[in-house]
Amino acid sequence: MILITSLYKSVVGLRNFLYDKGFLSSYKSSIPVISVGNLTVGGTGKTPFVIHIANFLKKENYNPLILTRGYKRSSSKQILISKRSKPKLKEIGDEAAVLNSSCPGVDILVNKNRVAAAKWAEKHSSKYSCIILDDGFQHRSLKRDCNILLINPAQNMSDFPPYGKLREPFQNINRADVVVFTKNQPSQLLLEKVKSLNIPIFNACYSFSSEPLFDINNKGCLAFCGVENPGFFYNSVSSMGIDYKQKLTFKDHQKYSASVVGSIIQKMKKHDIKTFITTHKDWVKLPKSFLKAYEGHYLVMHVTAASSAPGTSFKEIILNRVQV
Repeated sequence: MILITSLYKSVVGLRNFLYDKGFLSSYKSSIPVISVGNLTVGGTGKTPFVIHIANFLKKENYNPLILTRGYKRSSSKQILISKRSKPKLKEIGDEAAVLNSSCPGVDILVNKNRVAAAKWAEKHSSKYSCIILDDGFQHRSLKRDCNILLINPAQNMSDFPPYGKLREPFQNINRADVVVFTKNQPSQLLLEKVKSLNIPIFNACYSFSSEPLFDINNKGCLAFCGVENPGFFYNSVSSMGIDYKQKLTFKDHQKYSASVVGSIIQKMKKHDIKTFITTHKDWVKLPKSFLKAYEGHYLVMHVTAASSAPGTSFKEIILNRVQV
């Protein structure tokens, strides 16, 4: 394990060194690029922030294009998700499916090669006024006009996997233009470290709802999820006044095969449960037959960013950067 961690550190360190010294070049798109990313392996809430930014820009009469890799999808080809398209879930991945259903009127381009995706967008520059790069902090092959870094203070940022959650060294936070603390409040030590870099700092503010609307008088509910930070999901469900009767936790990006769905049904039957609530990412992967057989709901996370000190607002920073 130590050897694996050391090798990981070496590869990441060499790659960043080559970019920092100019041996590896970054492509500058003619369309403004806003990146949302993190330093760690999952669990910071990138998808809700991408949704927030995309919908905000749409309301401001911009026409953003979301670029996402389509994590764990079955296809490697580039896929454009728009009003007219009806992509298959397995070809685009769960995160792209959630973005599609949460950002009406916003196109999504699924492509692991971010530079190729940006060049495609440039050919349609009359249609797209800006690019939102999902999970882009480590993708240095594409330059960005605003580098938003999300940090969940509860995560282990002391080491690389498997001992910690870091994808690259903590000091690389200095590449960020904006830092947003998500899900948990930072310690005074962490806050001071970020403040010393003179980077604008914001705190994520959350509110929750469910689709369809949940009747809180219904006490016989099963809560289940397959995400990186299940505790945050369960706490969020409880904060809505939903007193779930049982819970089931699966691995991150869980695929809902017949056997997995069978385990959920077995749990519900054992405890005489007819209602469930899950995350949006899990919901889009559930079989239609299961959704028809039970009363289901998924948690909708609404997020905004509030400044920890007087100054420019988060939205003003975004608008200033897309006007480049």
